[in-house]
Amino acid sequence: MDSYKTGQRWISEMEPELGLGIVSQVDKRVVKIQFPASQCERIYAISSAPLKRVQFKTGDTINSKSGKSFEIISISEADGILIYHSESEELPENRLSDSLSFTTPMDRLLNGFIDPAGDFNLRYRALLHQYQSRKSHIRGFIGGRISLIPHQLYVAETVAAIQIPRVLLSDETGLGKTIEVCLILHRLLINEQISRVLILLPNSLVNQWFIELIRKFNLVFRIFDEEYCESIVSSDPEANPFLEDQLGICSIEFLTSNPQWEKKAIEAGWDMLVIDEAHHLTVNSPSYNLAAALSKVSQGLMLLTATPEQLGHESHFARLQLLDPSRYHDFTLFEKEENQYLKISTMVNKLLEGGKLNKTEVAQLAAISSGSNSSLLKKDPSLPEKDESFRDNLIDDILDRFGTGRAIFRNTRTAMSGFPERIAGLVPLEGNTEILQQQTTEFKAGMDENQNKPAYNYNADPRLSWLVNLLQKLKKYKNQKVLLICQSIEKVKAIEDVLRKSIKTNIALFHEDLSLIQRDRNASWFAEQNGAQILLCSEIGSEGRNFQFAHHLVLFDLPFDPELLEQRIGRLDRIGQKHVIQIHVPFIIGSEFEMIAKWYHEGLNAFNENVSGSYQIFQKMGPQIKEIVQTKDFSKLKECIKETGKLKEEISEKLKKGRDQLLELNSYRPDIAKRLVKNIRALDKNSNLESFMLSIFDLYGIHEEKISSKIYRLDISQLSTPDFPLPSVKQDVLVITFDRETALNHENIEFLSWDH
Repeated sequence: MDSYKTGQRWISEMEPELGLGIVSQVDKRVVKIQFPASQCERIYAISSAPLKRVQFKTGDTINSKSGKSFEIISISEADGILIYHSESEELPENRLSDSLSFTTPMDRLLNGFIDPAGDFNLRYRALLHQYQSRKSHIRGFIGGRISLIPHQLYVAETVAAIQIPRVLLSDETGLGKTIEVCLILHRLLINEQISRVLILLPNSLVNQWFIELIRKFNLVFRIFDEEYCESIVSSDPEANPFLEDQLGICSIEFLTSNPQWEKKAIEAGWDMLVIDEAHHLTVNSPSYNLAAALSKVSQGLMLLTATPEQLGHESHFARLQLLDPSRYHDFTLFEKEENQYLKISTMVNKLLEGGKLNKTEVAQLAAISSGSNSSLLKKDPSLPEKDESFRDNLIDDILDRFGTGRAIFRNTRTAMSGFPERIAGLVPLEGNTEILQQQTTEFKAGMDENQNKPAYNYNADPRLSWLVNLLQKLKKYKNQKVLLICQSIEKVKAIEDVLRKSIKTNIALFHEDLSLIQRDRNASWFAEQNGAQILLCSEIGSEGRNFQFAHHLVLFDLPFDPELLEQRIGRLDRIGQKHVIQIHVPFIIGSEFEMIAKWYHEGLNAFNENVSGSYQIFQKMGPQIKEIVQTKDFSKLKECIKETGKLKEEISEKLKKGRDQLLELNSYRPDIAKRLVKNIRALDKNSNLESFMLSIFDLYGIHEEKISSKIYRLDISQLSTPDFPLPSVKQDVLVITFDRETALNHENIEFLSWDH
């Protein structure tokens, strides 16, 4: 190893374009090199510095700092410094021209700047790995800090394979639509199919998505808000803030309430537009008009909602029009097609089972399939029985051409495993006449959004006494977490007021009056093992949030729509939840909430299971149950519950055989999904990445210390290249892992994969 002396000239083998460097400082472990021509400085570990000493030979022509050149006739050395001699003068190496560099292959070769064989072999390995990664069909799916859930990977691969994806992702609550979207974006961005993405969200979900994208997918999005947009135009009034960053997150409310920024967002144009909680897009509303305008200037579009028909069939059709106005142009025709689902589903089932089609079925399938499939089927009606490949192609063709085709992806809980058991605990409580009157006032306020909310006082409310006892009981069992959801911010504050006076425990709040940052801080505090025991949520906590680390849910009141109820329960009941979910439903005997609770529990079994077709059931039974509850007619309630149960069975059976089955065939193919999972797991187990990165770390002066299998502590204080692409590079020490399970269980450990 060469010894370093102040004043010596060295050149960086990794960055020859910096020019000739000069040693400015040396100690036992590191050497500091200044590069005057580039006006920068580098600090290298002496043991692994990618530096080469610049030593010219007799006969070479060199330049001094003053620009004068001469030919070397002899060389001497004084205290480690080379001195070059010509016939008339001498030039110490510290006075050589700083702009000297060896950037071309010829310059490097002629001056002896040849990489060690090990470095060449490492570069060759890097190129081979890069080639393998770029041709891999799982590229973009391996880098997420996520569990490998088959249906999510299938949806992601299917959507990402579409040249210009414009789809509605409507998996039932808890199945992971956010993860599906992130996987799709990750894949498309890594493959450079898209570069400009805008994610539109309700205000309450902005920070949650921002954090999810960074933590799980290392995707850094800019949050477009008033402060950021104003900061851009303050320095350049003509600038468009939405053109300053390629990846952006923005709240729908921010754009709809600020026409000037809405216009700028539309003018910017996007490769992909993502809209979460899309069921809020009602026809002719400001949010729908915004979505319509942006969808026209975006090549791709992804709408997310667990309840696509929550606001009616026509609203659902209007959202499909955003995806493909040419395909969905006539609502009457759309309804007519939907009425044919059962018939088509029956024929598809027969195809799947290899059954024989009758003449009528052959004619119907030939009429709705594409030209080639249609003609082949007419020529030989028995072809689907004999040729498996033709049968599969015919099924794909039907799914693609009939009904919603490839526009909608909807997986249901009944087709999936991995969900927890739900146990409903209805808690009847005695209340006097005054309490019952308060319940009526509370119920009416919840039914009418435009009504001024009363000043709730729960000091004498039996539900609060019960809640205090529940918290005290659960605190004895490892401080179990409790999520409480109610309809309004006024209720949250009234509940908090009583709890703070009645029990000594940590209480966190989540409601509209809190800033986004404060909401996220409170949610994080609730997630901490020794943090808040209970989180009091207004209805905004029902959408998008994941609180599956808790397994006690208190429904302090009940929404009047079963889809809203399922959204509440879905904060805990999510795929991967490891505990039985205890759903507590306290109500005052004789109150309106008792009637709603019994209708949900005895008529729909909605607390214990997700209800298929809840929208259709509510459309038919909603007016009847509303009248019964408002009149407090308990005698009619039993008959209504029986009728609801019967209707539930009918609709559930119809959906299983009809529309939902066709959507599920389109949304999940277990064999393909299992293959994806198998290939990703095989790559996870492969040790090539680990050995390759250890060689890379050594080359760049990163010291690694093995903690355990596939886990390393990296010391990057002597990193030879400042822009080396490591996460959290500003830290001197970081811990990394090549193991997915470790990364899932420890968010403070960085996950490295070939996608990174």
